[in-house]
Amino acid sequence: MKFNYRAKQRSGDITVGDIEANSLAEARSQLRQQGLFLLQISAEETKAVRPASFSFGNRIKKNDIVMMLSQITIMSQSGVDLSEALKSVAAQCTNPALQTVMTRVSDDIEGGSTFASALRKHPHVFDDTFIAGIAAGEQSGSITEVLERLTYLLRSDLRMRQTVVSTLMYPLVLCAVTLVVLFVLFFFILPQFAKVFADLEKAPPPFTQMMLSMGEFVRDHFLLLGGVCVGLAFFAYSLRNANFIRDAWDYASLNFAFAKKATRSLSTGRTFRLLGTMLSSGVPLIESIRLCRSASSNTLFRSMYERLESEVLRGEGLGPTLLSSPFLPSGAAQMVATAEKTGKLGDVLKMVGEYFEDQGERHLRDLVKLLEPVVIVFLGMVVAGVAFSVILPLLDVSSMPQ
Repeated sequence: MKFNYRAKQRSGDITVGDIEANSLAEARSQLRQQGLFLLQISAEETKAVRPASFSFGNRIKKNDIVMMLSQITIMSQSGVDLSEALKSVAAQCTNPALQTVMTRVSDDIEGGSTFASALRKHPHVFDDTFIAGIAAGEQSGSITEVLERLTYLLRSDLRMRQTVVSTLMYPLVLCAVTLVVLFVLFFFILPQFAKVFADLEKAPPPFTQMMLSMGEFVRDHFLLLGGVCVGLAFFAYSLRNANFIRDAWDYASLNFAFAKKATRSLSTGRTFRLLGTMLSSGVPLIESIRLCRSASSNTLFRSMYERLESEVLRGEGLGPTLLSSPFLPSGAAQMVATAEKTGKLGDVLKMVGEYFEDQGERHLRDLVKLLEPVVIVFLGMVVAGVAFSVILPLLDVSSMPQ
């Protein structure tokens, strides 16, 4: 069988040709013996692409993808052929859905497809930025280094998300406890105190009466209030993609006085680290900017990347646009502008991104430390309100002479 190939010589030159072999593995082995680094190989007969199908129970988590990529990177660094590494990882996957995807990727590569082309058939698992980095690595012959960078990028992104979730977990638990306390108050405690005041035939004080009336209203109209809350939640959910809502939310998230230090640093760190990784992996600057724009969820950052693309196409640098973006943390634009002049833009962007991500996590922890006593004080005020509005009037009534 004849195989057409594109490979890189030890001198760095790209060579294109064909080779006769009984199998794809034999063709790869012959090319390696000739001292060629294989970039692309295709056979006259290729396997048909099978459509992907997954059940809802087999969801692919980001942690599974990071673990899989880490295994591929380690094997690639150890000198294992990419096709063999993919086949080995596919056999070891514990997630059935991811195992199906990696098996198909391995089959496509065995059939002559490039790694990037095989990944592009699974956009629900691998995004455009990852595929672009892989394609650039294949073209430059540095696929192992690119895999290492992309794996580190995904691992850092996963770590940041886990840090944010774990940091916000405690105040969320306190809020949930507050809601449980309010539920118990309105449905179990207040009805009992109402009966006590009725048995004593004493009129409760105004504030106590307000609390009792509020509890009675909630109990009598529970279904109606629940329906209103569900309706409002559904209405807010349906409006989440409206342009004016999204723009307002994005603006507020980066400019809210108490949270802007954390949100600006986290958003800037993530997008700069992504842009730096793309550039270091060999992706052209214009394509890297476009990929970062599509990967950004904030409209202000997307608008910034649109301006960057226009400026670069006109032959300008990144510095002026970044310096005119008021939502970037202080010093970020200056460091990037300096790196652009020195020709080390990719490496500096990654370092700047990691620095501001660390800063963002620190600001977030400080913000949560501030929120924790606020939630605790609110919960204490609820309990104190019950005590002062209900229990103290009862003590006064019981101490009165009969």
